[in-house]
Amino acid sequence: MEPLLSDSNRNIATLALTTMLKTGHESNVERLVKQITSFMSDISDGFKMEVVRAVKGLALLYPGKYKTLMAFLSSNLREDGTADFKRDLVDALIMIIENIPAAREAGLLHLCEFIEDCEYPNLCTRILGFLGEEVASTSLPSKYIRFIYNRMILENALVRAAAVDALAKIAMKYPKLRQDVLLLLQFGANDNDDEVRDRISLYTSVLQQCLQESNEQAKIGYQALMSSELGFSLDALYDNLVGHMASDAKDAAFDFNCLPSDEAYAATAKAQAALAPEKKRPGLAPGPKASVAETQQKEAEQKTTASAELARVLSEIAGDELGPLQHSCKPKPLTESEAEYTVQMIKHQFKNHLVLEMYVGNTVQGMILENIQVRLTGLGQSWSEVGASAISKLEFGQASSAHVVLRKNGGDETAGVVTGRFGAALRFLVKEDGDDLGYEDDYPVEHVTITTGDFIAPKPIQAGQFKSVWEQLTAQGVEATQKLALNFKTLEAAVEYITTTLNMAACDNTGKVEMGVRGHTLLLSGNFLAGQMCLVKALVGMDPERGCVAKISVRAKNEAVCQVVSSALM
Repeated sequence: MEPLLSDSNRNIATLALTTMLKTGHESNVERLVKQITSFMSDISDGFKMEVVRAVKGLALLYPGKYKTLMAFLSSNLREDGTADFKRDLVDALIMIIENIPAAREAGLLHLCEFIEDCEYPNLCTRILGFLGEEVASTSLPSKYIRFIYNRMILENALVRAAAVDALAKIAMKYPKLRQDVLLLLQFGANDNDDEVRDRISLYTSVLQQCLQESNEQAKIGYQALMSSELGFSLDALYDNLVGHMASDAKDAAFDFNCLPSDEAYAATAKAQAALAPEKKRPGLAPGPKASVAETQQKEAEQKTTASAELARVLSEIAGDELGPLQHSCKPKPLTESEAEYTVQMIKHQFKNHLVLEMYVGNTVQGMILENIQVRLTGLGQSWSEVGASAISKLEFGQASSAHVVLRKNGGDETAGVVTGRFGAALRFLVKEDGDDLGYEDDYPVEHVTITTGDFIAPKPIQAGQFKSVWEQLTAQGVEATQKLALNFKTLEAAVEYITTTLNMAACDNTGKVEMGVRGHTLLLSGNFLAGQMCLVKALVGMDPERGCVAKISVRAKNEAVCQVVSSALM
């Protein structure tokens, strides 16, 4: 393949070189990198990005060559290029820093030099966020402060705000720099942007408390301050406050404990919206496409209606027994889409209860269904039925929801997870047009299956932040590991299976497997019941003798959560 490196067609030469980068020996790395450096300026950004991806793979394969590879990446950062090309270069540098400890400090300096002359604000803010997480753990954090402070005084408001955040994070993680960072922040106290000025004021106040009091209370307040997460949904807060003020109990204190998390609220609204697609009236031409503002307003109205309706129904069935909603699962069809009566199921998770919402549609012309109830069989000792709601009437083309509330019997030793499988059927009164009496009928649907994944809500982590959160759980949490043999012929199928079964969000673009690789690292994040964060690192590979194998590592603050999630794929 080496003769192709001198081909007059630079595209062919580049493809040959990237292939050699992916398959070459460690002793050839310097020579290959030197060759490709000579004609990087003559190829398109698309081919440049292919080269960068090959270099990323090479860095993981031969970590001892990180200096050569990082020098190549940083030199290209100084050249002209599109935002996508520069983003790939930054991704490659961050990946090397995260995976090769010896490369950390040199890599951080390369990133610092890049932001000195970075024309892409979004890329600059991402690097500043990464620096804020990583700099405090270096041998000499103070040498990076100048680069970050320059961004606070020389860039636009978006970048200045990110620089303020980075400085504050470093100061709180590295107490020796708190006084110096406090002084730097005070220099920017009169910034002309409200957001930047407010952040500086806030962080200055916290740092002053930490310096003066040196107590744990100030540190706890800082941790809450730096977190972008609330324990509940703001939309749910608004909806519930409106309902509270309209109720007879408006003079009573509002209970924040009843508010669902942002994920639970959004999942419930999304699931409800997915069950009720807009139907086109026959004989009418499609109207003009709704504007973005109209679409957003409609989605907001659907969220409010769905959340309020679910809360009303469950209050009638179980009163205040359920507590706050933890999260809602995606709709699952229990019948074929062409069936006479269609049924889709949404599982709503509460701390000690599970609500099954059955969304029933009548597609039979001339038939009316009345008193539609859900009947479950084979609950066993794991579940008890608390109550249910019925659908009073469904005419042709109509759809509505019936609910069943189940209480867990046990689950204390498994972090609240109670799995199961039981039969389900609809019972209703069928009436034809003109028939006042009708007849009772039972309509079996697919079995209801409850898995470990139903107790987890996908929770994406900000790009580039997985490693820092993973390391935080090293000190504050526990870890469980499982080795598995999976019955799949491709890495793509195995990755999809793990992600779907655990019902977690793929982080740092690890949900997709690169072409031609024999191993892949899948990073997953989710919230267990009661908002307990859970992270998974799955190493998946194809072994010539054993087929598809995987090593699953789970970290969480609760040991039972780790054990349950790690064994969910067995």
